[in-house]
Amino acid sequence: MDLLMIAQASIALLMITTPPDPVKILFFNTIVANREERRAPAALKVALIVAVILGGSALVGRQLLGLLGINLGAFGIVGGLVVAGMGFEMLYNGAPSKTQGKEIEEEGPEDEGSLIMPLSIPLIAGPGAITTAITLAYQGNQIDPLIATLIGVGVVAVVIFVSMNYLGGLISKVSERTMELLLRIGGLVLATLGVQILLGGVVRYFGL
Repeated sequence: MDLLMIAQASIALLMITTPPDPVKILFFNTIVANREERRAPAALKVALIVAVILGGSALVGRQLLGLLGINLGAFGIVGGLVVAGMGFEMLYNGAPSKTQGKEIEEEGPEDEGSLIMPLSIPLIAGPGAITTAITLAYQGNQIDPLIATLIGVGVVAVVIFVSMNYLGGLISKVSERTMELLLRIGGLVLATLGVQILLGGVVRYFGL
Protein backbone atom coordinates (compact mmCIF):
# COMPACT_ATOMS: atom_id res chain seq x y z
CA MET A 1 0.00 0.00 0.00
CA ASP A 2 1.37 3.39 -1.05
CA LEU A 3 1.59 5.61 2.05
CA LEU A 4 1.60 8.68 -0.20
CA MET A 5 -1.76 7.61 -1.65
CA ILE A 6 -3.19 7.20 1.87
CA ALA A 7 -1.83 10.61 2.88
CA GLN A 8 -3.30 12.28 -0.23
CA ALA A 9 -6.72 10.70 0.31
CA SER A 10 -6.73 11.62 4.00
CA ILE A 11 -5.65 15.21 3.36
CA ALA A 12 -8.15 15.71 0.53
CA LEU A 13 -11.06 14.42 2.61
CA LEU A 14 -9.98 16.39 5.68
CA MET A 15 -9.65 19.59 3.68
CA ILE A 16 -13.10 19.29 2.15
CA THR A 17 -14.91 18.14 5.31
CA THR A 18 -12.94 20.54 7.60
CA PRO A 19 -14.05 18.91 10.90
CA PRO A 20 -12.16 21.46 13.08
CA ASP A 21 -14.05 24.37 11.48
CA PRO A 22 -15.07 26.58 14.46
CA VAL A 23 -18.52 27.15 12.97
CA LYS A 24 -19.22 23.40 12.76
CA ILE A 25 -17.97 22.86 16.31
CA LEU A 26 -19.99 25.79 17.67
CA PHE A 27 -23.00 24.34 15.83
CA PHE A 28 -22.32 21.03 17.62
CA ASN A 29 -21.79 22.78 20.97
CA THR A 30 -25.19 24.44 20.67
CA ILE A 31 -26.87 21.06 20.14
CA VAL A 32 -25.28 19.51 23.25
CA ALA A 33 -25.44 22.69 25.36
CA ASN A 34 -26.03 21.97 29.07
CA ARG A 35 -25.80 18.24 28.33
CA GLU A 36 -22.08 17.57 28.62
CA GLU A 37 -22.74 13.89 29.32
CA ARG A 38 -24.08 13.68 25.76
CA ARG A 39 -20.97 15.20 24.15
CA ALA A 40 -19.00 11.97 23.58
CA PRO A 41 -21.98 9.89 22.33
CA ALA A 42 -23.08 12.75 20.08
CA ALA A 43 -19.56 13.20 18.68
CA LEU A 44 -19.34 9.45 18.03
CA LYS A 45 -22.72 9.52 16.28
CA VAL A 46 -21.62 12.30 13.93
CA ALA A 47 -18.32 10.52 13.20
CA LEU A 48 -20.07 7.22 12.39
CA ILE A 49 -22.71 8.86 10.18
CA VAL A 50 -20.04 10.65 8.15
CA ALA A 51 -17.96 7.46 7.90
CA VAL A 52 -20.95 5.48 6.61
CA ILE A 53 -21.86 8.14 4.05
CA LEU A 54 -18.33 8.64 2.69
CA GLY A 55 -17.29 4.99 3.02
CA GLY A 56 -20.48 3.83 1.31
CA SER A 57 -19.93 6.34 -1.49
CA ALA A 58 -16.40 5.03 -2.01
CA LEU A 59 -17.53 1.39 -1.98
CA VAL A 60 -20.58 1.54 -4.26
CA GLY A 61 -19.74 4.63 -6.29
CA ARG A 62 -18.18 2.62 -9.12
CA GLN A 63 -21.16 0.28 -9.41
CA LEU A 64 -23.58 3.20 -9.36
CA LEU A 65 -21.65 4.97 -12.09
CA GLY A 66 -21.67 1.76 -14.12
CA LEU A 67 -25.44 1.46 -13.80
CA LEU A 68 -25.77 5.03 -15.00
CA GLY A 69 -23.44 4.35 -17.92
CA ILE A 70 -20.89 6.93 -16.79
CA ASN A 71 -17.29 6.35 -17.86
CA LEU A 72 -14.88 6.35 -14.90
CA GLY A 73 -12.38 8.41 -16.85
CA ALA A 74 -14.99 11.05 -17.59
CA PHE A 75 -16.08 11.04 -13.94
CA GLY A 76 -12.45 11.48 -12.93
CA ILE A 77 -12.19 14.54 -15.18
CA VAL A 78 -15.39 16.11 -13.83
CA GLY A 79 -14.63 15.05 -10.26
CA GLY A 80 -11.17 16.54 -10.53
CA LEU A 81 -12.67 19.80 -11.76
CA VAL A 82 -15.11 19.83 -8.84
CA VAL A 83 -12.40 19.12 -6.26
CA ALA A 84 -10.06 21.69 -7.81
CA GLY A 85 -12.90 24.23 -7.96
CA MET A 86 -13.63 23.77 -4.26
CA GLY A 87 -9.93 24.12 -3.55
CA PHE A 88 -9.71 27.40 -5.47
CA GLU A 89 -12.86 28.64 -3.69
CA MET A 90 -11.24 27.95 -0.31
CA LEU A 91 -7.93 29.44 -1.48
CA TYR A 92 -9.42 32.75 -2.57
CA ASN A 93 -12.23 33.09 0.00
CA GLY A 94 -10.48 31.67 3.07
CA ALA A 95 -13.71 29.85 3.99
CA PRO A 96 -15.20 26.36 3.52
CA SER A 97 -16.71 25.67 0.10
CA LYS A 98 -20.39 26.54 -0.44
CA THR A 99 -20.86 23.06 -1.97
CA GLN A 100 -20.38 21.73 1.57
CA GLY A 101 -23.42 23.62 2.85
CA LYS A 102 -21.60 26.71 4.09
CA GLU A 103 -24.77 28.79 3.87
CA ILE A 104 -26.68 26.35 6.10
CA GLU A 105 -24.15 26.88 8.89
CA GLU A 106 -25.56 30.34 9.48
CA GLU A 107 -29.06 29.06 10.26
CA GLY A 108 -28.13 27.30 13.50
CA PRO A 109 -29.30 23.97 14.96
CA GLU A 110 -32.70 23.10 16.34
CA ASP A 111 -32.29 19.83 18.30
CA GLU A 112 -30.34 16.56 18.38
CA GLY A 113 -31.87 15.61 15.06
CA SER A 114 -29.58 18.29 13.70
CA LEU A 115 -26.65 15.96 14.40
CA ILE A 116 -27.72 14.03 11.31
CA MET A 117 -29.02 16.87 9.18
CA PRO A 118 -27.66 19.41 8.59
CA LEU A 119 -24.47 18.79 10.65
CA SER A 120 -23.37 15.34 9.41
CA ILE A 121 -24.86 15.92 5.98
CA PRO A 122 -24.40 18.29 4.21
CA LEU A 123 -22.17 20.43 6.47
CA ILE A 124 -19.51 17.71 6.85
CA ALA A 125 -20.34 14.95 4.35
CA GLY A 126 -21.68 17.26 1.67
CA PRO A 127 -21.87 16.75 -2.10
CA GLY A 128 -18.28 17.90 -2.46
CA ALA A 129 -16.99 15.35 0.07
CA ILE A 130 -19.05 12.55 -1.50
CA THR A 131 -17.74 13.41 -4.98
CA THR A 132 -14.20 13.53 -3.62
CA ALA A 133 -14.56 10.11 -1.96
CA ILE A 134 -15.85 8.48 -5.16
CA THR A 135 -13.22 10.17 -7.33
CA LEU A 136 -10.34 9.22 -5.04
CA ALA A 137 -11.50 5.61 -4.76
CA TYR A 138 -11.47 4.97 -8.51
CA GLN A 139 -8.35 6.64 -9.85
CA GLY A 140 -7.21 3.36 -11.40
CA ASN A 141 -8.11 -0.30 -11.86
CA GLN A 142 -6.21 -1.39 -8.77
CA ILE A 143 -7.82 -1.78 -5.36
CA ASP A 144 -5.19 0.40 -3.66
CA PRO A 145 -7.00 3.73 -4.28
CA LEU A 146 -10.20 2.32 -2.75
CA ILE A 147 -8.38 1.04 0.33
CA ALA A 148 -6.51 4.34 0.67
CA THR A 149 -9.80 6.25 0.45
CA LEU A 150 -11.45 4.04 3.09
CA ILE A 151 -8.47 4.61 5.39
CA GLY A 152 -8.84 8.34 4.69
CA VAL A 153 -12.51 8.11 5.68
CA GLY A 154 -11.43 6.44 8.92
CA VAL A 155 -9.00 9.29 9.57
CA VAL A 156 -11.79 11.82 8.99
CA ALA A 157 -14.06 9.96 11.43
CA VAL A 158 -11.36 10.00 14.13
CA VAL A 159 -10.67 13.71 13.60
CA ILE A 160 -14.40 14.46 13.75
CA PHE A 161 -14.75 12.64 17.08
CA VAL A 162 -11.69 14.32 18.59
CA SER A 163 -12.71 17.75 17.28
CA MET A 164 -16.29 17.57 18.51
CA ASN A 165 -15.55 15.86 21.82
CA TYR A 166 -12.33 17.50 22.97
CA LEU A 167 -11.77 20.72 21.04
CA GLY A 168 -15.17 22.34 21.55
CA GLY A 169 -13.87 24.86 24.04
CA LEU A 170 -10.47 25.39 22.43
CA ILE A 171 -11.36 25.75 18.76
CA SER A 172 -13.67 28.68 19.43
CA LYS A 173 -10.62 30.59 20.69
CA VAL A 174 -8.71 30.22 17.41
CA SER A 175 -8.57 33.61 15.74
CA GLU A 176 -10.53 34.14 12.56
CA ARG A 177 -7.36 35.17 10.72
CA THR A 178 -5.55 31.97 11.74
CA MET A 179 -8.44 29.79 10.60
CA GLU A 180 -8.64 31.73 7.33
CA LEU A 181 -4.92 31.12 6.72
CA LEU A 182 -5.28 27.39 7.43
CA LEU A 183 -8.25 27.16 5.07
CA ARG A 184 -6.34 28.95 2.31
CA ILE A 185 -3.42 26.53 2.68
CA GLY A 186 -5.86 23.62 2.65
CA GLY A 187 -7.50 25.07 -0.45
CA LEU A 188 -4.15 25.13 -2.25
CA VAL A 189 -3.54 21.48 -1.39
CA LEU A 190 -7.07 20.52 -2.44
CA ALA A 191 -6.81 22.40 -5.75
CA THR A 192 -3.51 20.64 -6.51
CA LEU A 193 -5.01 17.21 -5.77
CA GLY A 194 -8.03 18.08 -7.92
CA VAL A 195 -5.83 18.88 -10.91
CA GLN A 196 -3.93 15.64 -10.34
CA ILE A 197 -7.20 13.67 -10.30
CA LEU A 198 -8.35 15.50 -13.46
CA LEU A 199 -5.15 14.58 -15.31
CA GLY A 200 -5.53 10.97 -14.17
CA GLY A 201 -9.06 10.97 -15.58
CA VAL A 202 -7.79 12.32 -18.91
CA VAL A 203 -5.19 9.55 -19.09
CA ARG A 204 -7.80 6.91 -18.26
CA TYR A 205 -10.46 8.25 -20.64
CA PHE A 206 -8.13 8.44 -23.65
CA GLY A 207 -6.10 5.36 -22.71
CA LEU A 208 -2.80 7.27 -22.80
